[in-house]
Amino acid sequence: MYTHPALVKNQKKEFFSYYDFNPATFRKAPRAFGPLTRWWWPGNDVTDSELKREINMFAENGFAGVEVQPLFEGLNEKGNTDRLQKQLSWDTPSFYEHIRVVMQAARKAGMIVDMNAGSGWPIGGPQVTPDSSIMTLTYADTLVTGARQISIQIPRLKQAGFTINSKSPLQFYQTVSVDYAKLQGLVVAKVVKQENGQTFLDPNTVKNLTSKVTNNQLSWQVPEGNWKVISFWSMPDGELPKAIASRPMGFVADFFNAEKLRVRYNHLFGPANGLETYYGNPLRAIFNDSYEFMTDRHYADSFLSFFKQQRGYDMVPFFAPNIRKFYNNAYILPYTADLPFPFVYGDDDWRLRYDYDLTVSELLKTQFIQFSNQWLHQKGLLHRTQAYGARMDVIGNSGEADIPETEQLAGNNSEGFLKLIASGAHLNNKPIITQESFVFRGLAEMTTLQKIKLLADKSFAAGVNQIIYHGSPYKYQTGEFGKEGWNTFSSPFKPGNNFSSNFNESSPFWKDIKTINKYITRSQYLLQAGRPHADVLIYFPFIDFYPEQVSANPKEILVSGRFKGVEPEGSPGFPSAKESGKIDQTKQWFTDLWPLINKLEAAGITWDFVNDDALQKATLQQGEIVINNNKYSSLVLSNLPYMQMLTAENVNRLSKGKARLLIFGNAPTKQPSYLNFKENDAKTAQFIQVALSQPNTKQIKNEESLDGWIAQLPAVLRFSKPADFTRATERLMNDGSRIKFIWNESDHWQTISLMAGAGYEKPYWINAENGTITKNNGNSISYLLPPYGSIFLYTTQSSIPENMLSSEPPSFQHATDLLKLDTWDIKIGDTVLYHSGLFDWKNNRALQYRSGAGIYTSTFKLPLKTGKKYVLDLGAVCFTAEIMINGKPAGKRLWAPYQLDITSFLKTGNNKIEVRITPTSRNEFIGEAMKGNSKYAQYKGQEKTLMPAGLVGPVTIKLLNSR
Repeated sequence: MYTHPALVKNQKKEFFSYYDFNPATFRKAPRAFGPLTRWWWPGNDVTDSELKREINMFAENGFAGVEVQPLFEGLNEKGNTDRLQKQLSWDTPSFYEHIRVVMQAARKAGMIVDMNAGSGWPIGGPQVTPDSSIMTLTYADTLVTGARQISIQIPRLKQAGFTINSKSPLQFYQTVSVDYAKLQGLVVAKVVKQENGQTFLDPNTVKNLTSKVTNNQLSWQVPEGNWKVISFWSMPDGELPKAIASRPMGFVADFFNAEKLRVRYNHLFGPANGLETYYGNPLRAIFNDSYEFMTDRHYADSFLSFFKQQRGYDMVPFFAPNIRKFYNNAYILPYTADLPFPFVYGDDDWRLRYDYDLTVSELLKTQFIQFSNQWLHQKGLLHRTQAYGARMDVIGNSGEADIPETEQLAGNNSEGFLKLIASGAHLNNKPIITQESFVFRGLAEMTTLQKIKLLADKSFAAGVNQIIYHGSPYKYQTGEFGKEGWNTFSSPFKPGNNFSSNFNESSPFWKDIKTINKYITRSQYLLQAGRPHADVLIYFPFIDFYPEQVSANPKEILVSGRFKGVEPEGSPGFPSAKESGKIDQTKQWFTDLWPLINKLEAAGITWDFVNDDALQKATLQQGEIVINNNKYSSLVLSNLPYMQMLTAENVNRLSKGKARLLIFGNAPTKQPSYLNFKENDAKTAQFIQVALSQPNTKQIKNEESLDGWIAQLPAVLRFSKPADFTRATERLMNDGSRIKFIWNESDHWQTISLMAGAGYEKPYWINAENGTITKNNGNSISYLLPPYGSIFLYTTQSSIPENMLSSEPPSFQHATDLLKLDTWDIKIGDTVLYHSGLFDWKNNRALQYRSGAGIYTSTFKLPLKTGKKYVLDLGAVCFTAEIMINGKPAGKRLWAPYQLDITSFLKTGNNKIEVRITPTSRNEFIGEAMKGNSKYAQYKGQEKTLMPAGLVGPVTIKLLNSR
């Protein structure tokens, strides 16, 4: 039986214990399987009574827990002095008193609490001085001519002196004195030419003269020609923690030095803060956000020795082609990827950068992720982190954390990015994959319940199994904000942000948040059961990876969070790497891969990515590839620019053992590392050529030929006919039973048909929306999915007791129109329209900036027939609908399809229908900005991004046909 390696036990509470699906538990899925929310505090300006109230509010509305994040974001930096002092008093005794209140309330309410590692992100604070902060490698250079003896001062850095600006919370950097600089090496090389801002150096003339430097002086006999003298220095990079709720801000901690981090963790979570009694219950994990470093080139005190140990050669002579401004700056990296490197050795410089990046990746893994795990485990806690942002092995480093986390803001919400993080978790048997959810740049007040469900389903299909809302502001009104109060990431005091989403009582959809949370809770109970299963592994070769390099699948929806056909085109926000037009090697790789993935998904074949470390450990058992006890039927190498030699060697070994291997496109002919690269390229090419000659290896170079290979894949559950509108994921129970989540990403009704292998003769359909379990009827396994709908298939050898089953309701798709309701009275606040047709409010001058509930009433006559069923179809709804018929509540629809059975509410003769529609708040806020209301300054100039609103229809009453 599988047990999580970082299992935490405290006061009889156990995180991540293995369980198999139980239909009885599903029907009343415990709140413990529900979503969490990121709970933003305005620094430390909070009260105990409100904290306790909000903990209970979250519990009552179906949240399993909160992540506490105190920060200074969207607040007034020039506001009331006393208020500012409270906001900026994080990491004080009063702050930890508030945290203890939360812990006690959460324990009483049965809530999980995760804590951010400090305030803001990345880890840092006033105690982090320049000499304990994150470092960068930089350089200075000069030109000398030969032939002659020289004695010169080595090139020195020329930065300004150390300054601190403690007033501006918007500052990203502080200048650090060059006195902190430490010489790491001095190199000379002959200049070949200089053009376009680059200096081309002769790699055969490179000399490491570090040992000849005395008191910063170099004595050297210069050979003939022009020579660059380049000194390389380690320096604190001056990065400040973003949004930190303290002054002074301090610096970002050194993520590449475990001993420096130990000091930081001891300060934040040591015994002095009085939190240890809560470790494990309710405090589950410490969270570290994505690695949004703003470094030019990552470096560490141990870098040179570690590099030589890992790569087998000295990096100092090869520093030059590794140096470039912004190379490791996660914020602007996508927009500076084309910047030239100042120094060029030759065509193989990319290999040197690969080795450097790989070493950075390994340092980050050992010094930060593994160390954080170890330190927190000693406290009975887990480590949750978003292991991306830096150039690194994103699969391996994600899988190293106790709780790997992805997000929908990074990678443009591409399924490819979500899959990379989930794959790391699956390969390393991490049972929970969390996600920072429902957050997108420029889309404030555009998050509806329909969109939440779609975004959740997209993530579930990619492997995520614990949603974390982004997020919920503490209820905070100082008189400086609009009626909704402080909205952390959409504030008049930082109008350039305007991020979604905002989930507290100020949201117009909060009244129904418990309903969507029930759906998420049931789904997550199913998706955390058993262990993940994928049929196919797809090898991912890249180390110099950042999320924006993932091209969107042409088929996928909600790219960058944009809901086409619903939300306005051209919504504000910063340009993405995709919009910049740059197509690099990684983005092109994804572009070429999508046709293969789409065919796998259409066939119902599940898949994961695999990295070098995992694939090098793979073995073969009875024809299946095995990694950490996970079994896969096949391996795909797709259009690879290179492959690590040890990976190619093991692929060769697996293929000889008759592993099923597909090479899609061109086979790799080289490996990426620099040392002995010509010899190792040849070995790599030979390993792959031998693999190509094996009977179970197939090379396919065009998309059309993939169908035959996919048809031969052994899969227990697959579609009997192509379903190119689906995305799916699978879970495997100890007894062999399987759960397959299937999502219809199209806006049409769609039928799925499946085939199951022997031993899976008892299929059941599990509906997480209404909590029902239905036995599949007939010999074929099939289901009719509504637009954007989802369903779970449970296949087993055992029978579910009849008293737990529900009958399958008839499909509303097969209904005949009886009556169209064209005339309505519409009341929106104090505005009333009589005998009106239906329309979108944003197209009506009187209503386009309104956001209150709209109440629609109409009357109709209907000849009722005994034994017949009648369906109300509301058509297009923006965005939730609550229906009354003849004065009685007939139901709610919060997402598509906006249809419901109204048979029992109808009467012969006149009938009255009332529909209450809830739109978003966006249009109203834009209207306030147009009036000059400074409390809505973040919406200024966004008149062209109004959301649709109201009941758009057409509204019809239909007769449900018997089938």
